Amino acid sequence: MSRWLAVVVLAAVATPAYADERAVAEGFFRSGAKAYSAQSFETAALEFEQAYVILPLPEIAFSAAQAYRRAYRIAQKPQFVRRAVELYKIYLSKVKAGGRVGDAADGLGEMERELDRLKASGAQLAGAAQPTKTQLGVSVNVADVRDAGAVREVGEGPHEAIKGLVATIDGKAVEPFALADVEAKPHAISVHADGYFPVDKQALAVEGQASLVEVELVPMPGTLVVHTEPDAHLAIDGRAITSAARLPFDVASGTHLLTVTRDGREPFGREVVIARGVHLAVDAPLVKTGRRRAVPYLLGAAGALAAGTITTGVFALVYDSRASDLRAQIAIGNRPPSDGDRYTSDVSSRDHFVTATWALGGAALAATAIAGALYFFDHPSAEGVRLAPVVSESGAGAVVMGHF
Repeated sequence: MSRWLAVVVLAAVATPAYADERAVAEGFFRSGAKAYSAQSFETAALEFEQAYVILPLPEIAFSAAQAYRRAYRIAQKPQFVRRAVELYKIYLSKVKAGGRVGDAADGLGEMERELDRLKASGAQLAGAAQPTKTQLGVSVNVADVRDAGAVREVGEGPHEAIKGLVATIDGKAVEPFALADVEAKPHAISVHADGYFPVDKQALAVEGQASLVEVELVPMPGTLVVHTEPDAHLAIDGRAITSAARLPFDVASGTHLLTVTRDGREPFGREVVIARGVHLAVDAPLVKTGRRRAVPYLLGAAGALAAGTITTGVFALVYDSRASDLRAQIAIGNRPPSDGDRYTSDVSSRDHFVTATWALGGAALAATAIAGALYFFDHPSAEGVRLAPVVSESGAGAVVMGHF
């Protein structure tokens, strides 16, 4: 029972220690991968060697071999060839199929031929020197570009360098991702790059050890100002902006969809690219909707109809008054027959003008109601806005489309 308990305790102690060692090795590997992508192959090889000492995985051996092979093309150091051959053989002895076996076999063949040539020429083939001094390195990550985290064979793909990246140890510039000789004591690390907030931190260098200080750069937001109508509503990627138009506000770097809406205006949409720490101004002119443009015409028509209503109403009153006077005179008696004909004509005219007054008045009210409805219920939405690519003989661009 006590034997099993001892095994469990040892396993519990060993697991965190292994996890810590793996984390350190992965840190060296990530730094080496960044140096490799930045075409700093000798630095990458040393970083991969550090990782391989702690975590001897075939993927790390292959990556180191690739770095030595590429470094030899630049520095022409014979020891790089010998070490590349050793590491390619380690990888091929552990990985029999899949992975990067084909690339490793090709690289091994190339380096073995070069090694034979160097031996024939009498070149010194001392092994690649391993760093034994007290060293510190600065490994830089950016918060908006995450590493996959897994240890895998390095590829040959392109790499976008961090613009304006500068790293210093105690105020002295050092190459990012490379190990520098330092004294065993605390050191001040400083990193800054274009479009990122600067980072300052302390790191302790331990005698006889090489260690990496991982620094994460946080991107500065860009600022955006929209020149449009003061009471317009702004949104970035569908999220409403509380700032009023014409006032600058922070926006995360990247590509975003800007939408501007206002009652009675066609929604405005534009794809904007915000760079880190850069100010961008956008003009967003708003165009009246068809409904809002129709309102003045409807109100004009309603005014004309109202004027007609008043006119016909006046004529109806005039003919009604004349008819009333004739009726009173006829009621007294001793009136010629023509008065009866005149009375009948005035009553008929009065009735026609009354009918016209009702018709014109109703039309005026209807036109006014429609104009009011168009004005007060004209609330276009930006939900349907989308950008469609347009390609023509003169160039390419984007058109905002949607249903409102």
